[in-house]
Amino acid sequence: MPDDNALYTYRNGKKVALYKKDDQFVARTSADNIANLGIDKIEKVSPSAFRATVSPDRLDEVMVESRELAPTHHAYQLQDTNQEFLITDRIMVTFKDKPTPEHLSAFIAKYALVIKNQYSDVDFLFQLTNQSGMNPVKMIVKINEEEPAVQIAEHDLIQRVNKYLTLPADTSYDLQWHLHTHTPPATDFDPRCSSRCEEAWQLLDHFGSADVVIGLADDGCKLDHDDFNSSGKFAGWGYFVNDILVKKTDIGADPNGMYAPGNNHGTSCAGVIAGEVDGTLTVGAAPGCKLLPIKWESSDGGGLFIDDNKMMLTLQYISDKVDVFSNSWGSSPEMNFSQQVVNRIKSLALTGGRRGKGIVFLWASGNENCPIEHSGTQDIPFDHGVRVQENSLVWVGVQKSKVFSHNLVDIPGVMHIAALASTAQRSHYSNYGPGISLIAPTNNVHTYYRLAVEGKGVVTTTGDSITAVTEDFGGTSSATPLTAGIAGLIISANPDLSALEVISVLQSTASKDLNETPYPRTPPANFDNDTSWDISPVFPSGFQNAGHTDGTWSPWFGFGRVDAFEAVKKALVIRLGGSEPVVSAVKIRSAFVNPAGNDHNKEKVTLENQSNVPVSIEGWALVDKNNRAQILTGSIPPVSSMSIDLKTNKIILANTGGTIILKDIAGNQVHRVAYTGAQVKPGMELVF
Repeated sequence: MPDDNALYTYRNGKKVALYKKDDQFVARTSADNIANLGIDKIEKVSPSAFRATVSPDRLDEVMVESRELAPTHHAYQLQDTNQEFLITDRIMVTFKDKPTPEHLSAFIAKYALVIKNQYSDVDFLFQLTNQSGMNPVKMIVKINEEEPAVQIAEHDLIQRVNKYLTLPADTSYDLQWHLHTHTPPATDFDPRCSSRCEEAWQLLDHFGSADVVIGLADDGCKLDHDDFNSSGKFAGWGYFVNDILVKKTDIGADPNGMYAPGNNHGTSCAGVIAGEVDGTLTVGAAPGCKLLPIKWESSDGGGLFIDDNKMMLTLQYISDKVDVFSNSWGSSPEMNFSQQVVNRIKSLALTGGRRGKGIVFLWASGNENCPIEHSGTQDIPFDHGVRVQENSLVWVGVQKSKVFSHNLVDIPGVMHIAALASTAQRSHYSNYGPGISLIAPTNNVHTYYRLAVEGKGVVTTTGDSITAVTEDFGGTSSATPLTAGIAGLIISANPDLSALEVISVLQSTASKDLNETPYPRTPPANFDNDTSWDISPVFPSGFQNAGHTDGTWSPWFGFGRVDAFEAVKKALVIRLGGSEPVVSAVKIRSAFVNPAGNDHNKEKVTLENQSNVPVSIEGWALVDKNNRAQILTGSIPPVSSMSIDLKTNKIILANTGGTIILKDIAGNQVHRVAYTGAQVKPGMELVF
C-alpha cells in the first residue's frame, strides 16, 4: 500500500501510488486546439484526448493556457510499473443505495458534476466541470474517503491495449513445418529448415497487407478453393486461349477457365504463397496479401505451352498490377527467352509494378540436380533418367550436357530459388551453382529414384482432391512461391522499398546455418551397373566471399535459407530510419501450461540469459494475451536460466493458446512467443 502522504488514487477499490510526469499533460480537445501553445510533441491517447509534451520549465505555464481552452490535467504514471495511468475528466460512482433525487442533486452540486450516463439505480458516470475546483485524482480520493453514501468511486480510465495476433487455427497448419518451428526435431526434420513465417507475422502483428499483390503464372488456379474464398482475394486473373490472354475484366471472361481438373500445380503454388488464415485447411506465407494468377495452356505430356509472345502479353498485363511475380516452371539444360522478353523483365524489375518501384521476379531453379549456368568439359546429367511407360517408371538413362544456360541469371530484380529439404540439406534434386539466389524449404526426393532420402512433403492446397489439401507438394516449385510470399511480407512491412531493395533484404538476412552433408552417389542396379555418370553436384557447398554487399554466397544454397523473421525485421528497421530495435540476451525459453485447466500455482515460465554477463530483470514484466502482467525481480546469472512461478491473480496462460511477452522496466518488448492449444500437452513444458 502506498504512503498516505504520497500521490495516490484508487483503482479496483485499492490505493495505487502515482507520480506526475514533469513534462507532459493531457487535454480533452483536438490537437489543433493546443498546437500553438509551444508543444514539443502531441500524441493521441483516446478518441477525444491528446497528451502533450513540453519542456519541464514551461509545464505549469502551458497547462494554465490549455485550461482556458479545454479540460486539462497532469499526465500520470503508476509508481510500481511505470505504466501510463490515463485518467479523464470523467469518474464512475457507485452508491451504496439508490440515491433520492435530493441526495443526487446535492452530490452533483457539491462537486460541480454533470451526469453523462446512468447504468443502473446506483451506477453513474459523471463529468467534472471548470467549477469542480479539483482534478480527477483528488476528487476520486476525496469521494472514496469522505462520502459514506458512496460504495466506490473510480476513474473512467483510458487503457491503450495491444492487439495480439492469434495464430492460425487452420486444420492443417500444425503440419506446415515450413512456416513455423512447432515440429519436434526428428530424423526427417531439422528446425534450421523453417522459413520462420510465423515469427514474421508476430513481428508485423498481421499476416501481410491486402495492398500487396503477388502474381504467379502456372497451370491455373482453382479460384473457388476454400483457402482463397475471401472477398477481394484475387486482384485479377487471366488465362490463355491460343494466343489470346483472356483477363478478368474482359467481356466474356469465365472464372471457370482458370482451372482444369488434374492441373493442380498452380493451385498448390497459390496456396503456398497466400492461403488464408480462416480456420479452414492450410495457410500460405503471406495469408493477408492478394493473388493474381495467370494460366498457361497445358501440353499433353503434363508440361506448359509458353512462348515469347505469351510472355510479353503476360508481362504487359501484370506491369502495373503486382509487386511480386512467381514462376514455378522452367527447363534444363537451357531456358533462354528472346531479347524483347529479357528487356521487358529488366525494365519492370526497376520501375514496374503497383508502386512503380519494380517487380520482384522469382523463378524456380529446377529439379534436375544440375547447374543452371555453367560451361565446362564434363558431361553433367540434366534429367531423371526414367520415363513413364504403362504407368511404370522405366530406366532409360540420363541425358547429359556440358553447357547450361538461363539468360535471366544475373538480371537485377530476378531471383532463382533452390530447394531445401526438411533436414536442412539441399534437396537431392535441387539445381545449383552460379545464378542461385536463395534456398527455401520444400520436399526431398532422390533425383534418379534410386535412394531413399529423408524429407517431409509440403502441406498446401490442391484442386480436385476430396480434402482440397495435399501433403506432398514440393520441388523448387514449392520453394519459389514460398519465397514470393515472404517478399510480400517484406513489402507489407515497408512498402517504400524498391524491388531491388526487397531482394537485398532477402539475401542479406538469409540463414547460413545449414546442413552441408553430401548425399551418397547413386548405387549401381541390375538395370544400370555403371553409375559413373552421377557426378553432381559439380560445385562445393561452402559459403564464399565473392565481394557481394549482401554477404557470402554458396553454390548450393545461394545467400542462404530464406528467413522471413529476419527479413521483415530488417525491412521494419529500414522503415524506422535504420535504428535497430532493442535486442536482449534474455529470451523466453519455455513455459508450463497446465492442460487440465486448474492453473493455480502450477504454471511457470523459464527465462534464459544467453550472454556472458548477469542481467537484472528487476521491474521487468511477463504479460499474457489479455494484457495481464506479473512484475519480476532478481537477476539471471550468465548463461543461465530462471524459472518464474506464475501468480494466477497476475497472469494466466490459456490452455487454448496464447502469447507470452517479456517487457523490460521501460515497457519495451524484449521477447515474445506464441503457442496453440494443440501444443499444450499434459505434464510437458512448451519449448520455444
